[in-house]
Amino acid sequence: MDGKPIQPSDEGADPSHADMARTDSPDPEEDSDSDGEASIKSTRSCSWQNLGGTMENGRRYCDGTYFMPNDEPELTRLNIVHQIYLMMLDGRLTTAPLTMEEPRILDVGTGPGDWAIEMSAEYPRASVIASDIGVFDSGLGHLSLPNVDFQLADAQSEWTYHEPFDLVHMRGLSGAFQDWHAIYRQAFTHLKPGGYLEVADADPAGDTMTNPDADESYIRIFAAAMRSAAESAGYPRDLLHLQTSALSAAGFVDVRVLERFIPIGLWPDDLHEKSLGKMALIAALEGLEAFALRPLTRSGCWSLDAARDLCEKVKGEFLTADRITARVRVVTGRKPVSYSQRREEVLARAMRKVRMYDGPAESESEPKSNSD
Repeated sequence: MDGKPIQPSDEGADPSHADMARTDSPDPEEDSDSDGEASIKSTRSCSWQNLGGTMENGRRYCDGTYFMPNDEPELTRLNIVHQIYLMMLDGRLTTAPLTMEEPRILDVGTGPGDWAIEMSAEYPRASVIASDIGVFDSGLGHLSLPNVDFQLADAQSEWTYHEPFDLVHMRGLSGAFQDWHAIYRQAFTHLKPGGYLEVADADPAGDTMTNPDADESYIRIFAAAMRSAAESAGYPRDLLHLQTSALSAAGFVDVRVLERFIPIGLWPDDLHEKSLGKMALIAALEGLEAFALRPLTRSGCWSLDAARDLCEKVKGEFLTADRITARVRVVTGRKPVSYSQRREEVLARAMRKVRMYDGPAESESEPKSNSD
């Protein structure tokens, strides 16, 4: 993943965009001491024209392949989704146990950059790289921040970072990659021994939404149609990448799963759940066409009008059905610690114990000296 600064260089830049274009710029064997030595070496700048995207079905997309748009409605949806995760995780940004003061963090598919920005505030001495294949015009990627680098990069290409990370974070990328095994292998390679990978998703195409009021609901038809279109295009949306076995196969250990069913709508009695359900309902309504239009129309099985009609029927189901839920899954895995690092950690703990032991002994000897 050869990252490029999102903002164009000043030289030759269109002055009309000057305010929007400013910023500063391994072998996965367990016992290898050079694991993941792979930071950004690219200093190539992007012209503004390269960030314009393409229009299709009335939505703007970053390129001719990725199925999700990157326009203002999608920006709004992603902002809401970020808040949903915060509510679901009780205000935490990650389930990974980051204990260091200066972690190196990679956010793959950062979107508007909400998560990366908040991680940089929570860890002000961290180094955060926020990468994506496209740019939101009014997203946070246009900000100049001391410890965040926003970059254009395709995670499906070779990652070219020279320094390994303590955390690689991915959220909402179901359907983005043809080969999740290759993505996980690259993440493993570019993590420090002991570093974490965290992947979160809740794709409606993966049957994550349930409607107990109907066995053959439009939600199920919607999910099946998108899953079929994704399979035809070669970009799976079956959520198999969230299975613990997928991370284990890439070499990760201590693989853990946090799964939560969140309400969609105002039906919960609990006020916290009702607020969560309201936000989830808005995100679902905003996301129907975003998830469906490009995959369905490109499959050759759906016209634009038919795809939009299906979205409207699902929207009606969201607004009238009771007790609809969505399953959200967060999976974390740790890269095994190498032998040399484990030895250094043991020695460091031993030295801390020695210093703790020596401290009281010295303090006890002082009064004796004074009394003499």
